[in-house]
Formats: sequence, C-alpha cells, structure tokens
Amino acid sequence: MGIKDLPFKYTRFEKARIIGARALQIAMGAPILIETDKTDPIEIAIEEFEKGVIPITVKRRANRFVWLEKYEMF
Repeated sequence: MGIKDLPFKYTRFEKARIIGARALQIAMGAPILIETDKTDPIEIAIEEFEKGVIPITVKRRANRFVWLEKYEMF
C-alpha cells in the first residue's frame, strides 16, 4: 500500500510537514522503515512518504472553511 492508495490527498503543507518531521527523526537516529541506498534524511523521508510507511497522522478540523459557502464574499 502506497501513498496513492489512500482515500484522501494531503495538502502541500501537510506533505512538507510530514516529510520534514520524519527527516528530523531520521537525522536524530530513528530507524529507517524501508530498504534504500540513500543517505540524506530528506530523500529517505520522501521515499518513505511515497511508499506510505511514515507513522504520522494528520488531524484536520471539520467544516474549517464553511464560512466561504455561507457568506458570498465574491
């Protein structure tokens, strides 16, 4: 199961935060979750993200931007 199999899509901000946090973990000595020849923590984190193995959860607020629908501003 990879990132393309998930029922939702991460925003570019969520993706950057996940990869950055995971790269920091790897740089601090956390175990690498995939087999790879890469040594740069950011490249390893990107590869882990693409394979969908990073154990980080994103919480989103429901109805966060509802006000745009209620009030016709444009």
